[in-house]
Amino acid sequence: MNNSGSPIAARLGLNIFAVLIIALIILAALAVLWFISKKLEALKNSQAYLEKNKDKPTSAKDINEASKHAHLTKEERDILTKIFKQHISPNLFFVLKDTQLLESYFNEEYQNIFITGNQQAITSFFSLRQKLYSSYEAVTSIKNSRLIPVETVFTYTPSQGIHYQFKLYDTNQEELHFLLPLELKPEEKPEILSKINLVFVYKDSAPFELEARVIRYQKNKENRDILVCAHSDRIMSRKKRSAPRIDFNHACTFASVKTQTNGNSTSYTVSDKRHDGIITDSSAGGCRVITKLPIKPEQYIHINAPFDGKENDQAIGMILRTTKNKNEEYILHIKFVKIRSELQNKINAVACGYQK
Repeated sequence: MNNSGSPIAARLGLNIFAVLIIALIILAALAVLWFISKKLEALKNSQAYLEKNKDKPTSAKDINEASKHAHLTKEERDILTKIFKQHISPNLFFVLKDTQLLESYFNEEYQNIFITGNQQAITSFFSLRQKLYSSYEAVTSIKNSRLIPVETVFTYTPSQGIHYQFKLYDTNQEELHFLLPLELKPEEKPEILSKINLVFVYKDSAPFELEARVIRYQKNKENRDILVCAHSDRIMSRKKRSAPRIDFNHACTFASVKTQTNGNSTSYTVSDKRHDGIITDSSAGGCRVITKLPIKPEQYIHINAPFDGKENDQAIGMILRTTKNKNEEYILHIKFVKIRSELQNKINAVACGYQK
């Protein structure tokens, strides 16, 4: 006997249908709540909202919200609380979008901690700084090179691993005038009518890349070389580095390293044979070294160099990749695996401009 049309089967079908309807209603409600939360978040982060609440004193609730959003540790949160007890107004969330003001607070707090000599506190301070910038990065847009202020420094890379600093010396409605560095080699100068790419930071925000056309060369009153480029609207934003970097060119030495792993610990044995190189930049997370030796990546290396641009120190790193420049030199891109926290703090302090 066929029971497909029985009352039990009908009730079961209705129950399944009711469950599906309820599930769809719940999903729709969740979608609406998600949409509303995103709208509220966008409103709270809008410049108009921040300006309206600019003079509202920073509260414990504000500190808690920022700490949760940036995943701060207790030590980092304590430093944040101290900063905004000293600077209760403007409001915390307004300051987090004002890079120049925020940096003045950071600089002041760094100097206060530096006097104590507490390296762990300095490490927590720089961790706090990195987390806040990552979580509340100010989004700035720039549509035309006419908006770039004089004295802005641009990085020119004629070939991989070779960098020069061009300073915006002057500007008018038609042209950009760049002061060229004395160390720029004649063969590295951009050709007239060629397009070049220059990386710069606009008003202490995220980095940008400008594509501009070279018009001519000329001399200034001090007989220095000036590169003249046409204004451009070809400006692309670039991802900000996770750690601030120091650019320089200093002699260094390095040696190979053998590793031995025992459980969760790794020991490093440094070779007695050392080689000469040039360290071209450093950050708390790593550095780049130029050498004539064709060293392959995924090897460990011991470096002795002035990582902060001043005093020689040492660190061990792993070569993430090796690239070759047009001078037949090899650029080692190194990530630190063993470095003293005090040295990392020194690098960060110089890179952020808190120490000279």
